[in-house]
Amino acid sequence: MSPMRTLLGPLGLILLALLAGCSVLPQRTTETHYLLTDPGPLLFSAYNHPGVLLLREMDVPAFYQAPRLAYSREAGTRSHYELARWTEPVGQRLTWLLRQRIEQSGVFDTVAALGSGVVGDYQLNTRLVDFFHEATDPPGVVLLVLEAELIHRESARLASHRLFVSQIPLARYDAAAAADAMGIAANHVIDEVILWLEQSIR
Repeated sequence: MSPMRTLLGPLGLILLALLAGCSVLPQRTTETHYLLTDPGPLLFSAYNHPGVLLLREMDVPAFYQAPRLAYSREAGTRSHYELARWTEPVGQRLTWLLRQRIEQSGVFDTVAALGSGVVGDYQLNTRLVDFFHEATDPPGVVLLVLEAELIHRESARLASHRLFVSQIPLARYDAAAAADAMGIAANHVIDEVILWLEQSIR
């Protein structure tokens, strides 16, 4: 029997094994939920259309339907942050932010959800194309790509179509900074959508 075994005894060896095991166990971590916010400033329209805009729920690819922040460390790939989640699905939140801002901007007299039973003059359809933290070169940037089309309801005519793109640099290389940059990107795109709506209905 070795001197170490004699000195420690069976119980001491078990304790040493447990301590060694603890050193390689992963540290406890907690999941953080982020609220996608629209930090402003609020853009008011200089033109008011005396009509009703119907807003359809945003179309979202399957990958972005998971309520997790997305990132990419390699071109052509997308992944989800393991411990960083949105408080609600990003498509629902972006649709809500867009509706609030359009209502407050005054571009239209009324903004209602498609399917609410309200008769509308125009219909706004949106699709989330991409919304992720591009992290190939840390701290990276947030990229938001949104497609929108404005339909004239009476004539069933496509009044206008546009792709909106926003890139926002991160202040730090972490999920919290990514969430902040995503809010700024959302604000920029919503501002552009309001200006585009104003120009499309003149």
